[in-house]
Amino acid sequence: TRGNSYTEMMVKIAAKPVENVVCPDGQSQCPSGNTCCKLASGGYGCCPLPKAVCCSDGVHCCPNGYTCASGHCTRGNSYTEMMVKIAAKPVENVVCPDGRSQCPSGNTCCKLASGGYGCCPLPHAVCCSDGVHCCPNGYTCASGHCTRGNSYTEMMVKIAAKPVENVV
Repeated sequence: TRGNSYTEMMVKIAAKPVENVVCPDGQSQCPSGNTCCKLASGGYGCCPLPKAVCCSDGVHCCPNGYTCASGHCTRGNSYTEMMVKIAAKPVENVVCPDGRSQCPSGNTCCKLASGGYGCCPLPHAVCCSDGVHCCPNGYTCASGHCTRGNSYTEMMVKIAAKPVENVV
């Protein structure tokens, strides 16, 4: 209520967890919806845009489809301001169920054919029973593909997990 005015209450829905984007170095991560871009320092930064264009100055980025030019982002006759990259955060590793193996944040620990653990480069992935492949969350491993209803996608190959290093 506000004065004599009434409106219906809204029902809250559960928030979804942020799934970070792991940068190509495997040691840096950016929030979901950001793009990892190289910084002038050689490390990675986060551009607060999905599928952004990383400018070669190591400081700025532009929206997808734009070009970095003369301090602006251009696409044909259209211009917009460049975005400034922010520093990426270190990857927080996911410790696998054996307690001895770990995968980068945003990955899923999956058993390998060898019996050890591997890393599927997808969050909350489905681990295929072949001990080699994995599929995105909500898909099923079937006949060399990942399927969900009538849609399918290629299987991902797991990579070996790294040993957990105890900090003394």
